[in-house]
Amino acid sequence: MGQTLGRMQYSQDFYIPQKKSIAKSQHLRLEMMMRFSRTIVFLAACVLLLAPAGHAQATAVSPQQLIKDTAYNEDRDRQRDSFWAYDVDQKLGQNSYAKRQVETQDGPIFRILEENGKPLTDAEKKKEQARLQHLLNSPGALARNREDHEQDEQRMQRLLNLMPDAFLYEQMGPPSGDIVTLRFKPNPAFDPPSYEARVFHGMAGTIQINQRLRRFVAMHGTVIERIDFGYGLLGYVDKGGRFEVHREQVSPTRWKTDLVDVHVSGRVILFKSMSKDHYEARSDFQPIPTDISLNDAKRLLDQAASQNEADLQSDSKPK
Repeated sequence: MGQTLGRMQYSQDFYIPQKKSIAKSQHLRLEMMMRFSRTIVFLAACVLLLAPAGHAQATAVSPQQLIKDTAYNEDRDRQRDSFWAYDVDQKLGQNSYAKRQVETQDGPIFRILEENGKPLTDAEKKKEQARLQHLLNSPGALARNREDHEQDEQRMQRLLNLMPDAFLYEQMGPPSGDIVTLRFKPNPAFDPPSYEARVFHGMAGTIQINQRLRRFVAMHGTVIERIDFGYGLLGYVDKGGRFEVHREQVSPTRWKTDLVDVHVSGRVILFKSMSKDHYEARSDFQPIPTDISLNDAKRLLDQAASQNEADLQSDSKPK
């Protein structure tokens, strides 16, 4: 199982091991699809939250302990505010969207720039502008956006807390620099406490970790057996579903998820068909103040829309 950790140093609530002392309806359907896909996406992405800065020395530990240390750090860092603006290339089912997204205290807000590879028409631009304006001016809509974000955060915390116990881990070969790859599979002794935990526990795959800094870097997983709810009467998730999540270091102290690729199928409660084909790549991360107002966030989105339109016009001109 490897050596146990030597001394523990707690710095700003983080565990760091060291050597010794070191159209409106269209948009409504889009929002419903995004909400519907959140649970599965976060099952994949929950282990890839923001990670703390640090300069810990690599220490030989067991894979299980490495996961525990990293999950501890991730959970602590998740509670620290760090807001960013970034581009989003998103595919939901058969539709694709280019968006700009800004994180705020009221949850992330976004603006669609292109749909299915084409710029928005004038009518679609007006609808998108109206959707954003309604979000900012409607206390009910804003509360729902904030509640969705808070539920996402709570789901992340619940599933992150399961990481050390839900799976068994083993190292795959020697590390590549600071990166160590672990194979994970369900722990048969673990009893999932909820439906979402059952889906999470039904996966197997690989996890990449920066063992020096205790940061999750990437995760690939597959649903290894069909997962039934209520003996299949309430729903199920098909065997063979897969996901991939990747992280990017966006500053000396911060990492962000830059890829979520999820493909699962099955049936859900009330016998509605379920097909989760969710691809989301993020890029051009820019830090923004944690006290940014919604109006300022919307201004950033409007600027991104104007810049995108100018870029498209420039690209269309004869060379």
